[in-house]
Amino acid sequence: MSSEKFMTLDPAYRKLQKLKELVREENASSKVSAEIDEVIDLLKARYDYCEGITSDPSKDLQQLMHSTFHHQWQNDYAEGKLSRVPSTMMMSGKLEAQFLRSLTSLCNAERVLELGLFTGCTALAFAEGIPEDGKVVSCELDPHIADLARSFLDKTSCGKKVEIMKEILAKKKEQFDIIFIDADKESYITYYKMIWDLGLFAPKGTILVDNVLCYGDPYSKEGRTGEIGQSIINFNEMVRKDDRVHMIMVPIRDGVMIIRRKEDVDRQK
Repeated sequence: MSSEKFMTLDPAYRKLQKLKELVREENASSKVSAEIDEVIDLLKARYDYCEGITSDPSKDLQQLMHSTFHHQWQNDYAEGKLSRVPSTMMMSGKLEAQFLRSLTSLCNAERVLELGLFTGCTALAFAEGIPEDGKVVSCELDPHIADLARSFLDKTSCGKKVEIMKEILAKKKEQFDIIFIDADKESYITYYKMIWDLGLFAPKGTILVDNVLCYGDPYSKEGRTGEIGQSIINFNEMVRKDDRVHMIMVPIRDGVMIIRRKEDVDRQK
């Protein structure tokens, strides 16, 4: 996928595009227009550079991404298999997938819980970062997408580590070293509370939350994503006020939040 699509997540990039149009309409100096183009090109170049320097995904992960991009989503929708046509931007992509895989390795994780599967890109990245006897439990409510992800994962060497559940947070007495929240954004607060209440968060574990910058709505106040953006703002503030945890927000793609228990981070006595 081109960097331009990912750049639309950044409100500064979107504002520059509007400014570029305004300059054209107002017949402003060509020098001003050229400077705007240069800034836009720099933003794209930074993204492309980071992605280019990052280690390439495995051949399995590259094939899964390719299959996602080229799947006939419109046909599935027309045949009634889907209630809407999903955007392939729901897939984490190379940079974020490799980031999450590295975190999995750094945490020495063996068990991962993923809320929101889509076609299995992140699930596979997690699976590649855990030991051979490790396990990824991925929850996906859409039965057609869950089955499609299963078919993609079955073609990979690490796909056997991924168990797909067609429900969210079944009440099972299991604990997970990493929990990745990436399902419906309006339910983030509910999922977060359930993770604690059900005892799913293993000692020394890590919670990762995707899309916490949500097209820039939390800081731009554009309201581009409406209720979804407000739900993310509410979630971010709730975690910020949670005295049990240490959190950091990483501005990678649409934002990833890393959450750990305070006692696992604050080692000073």
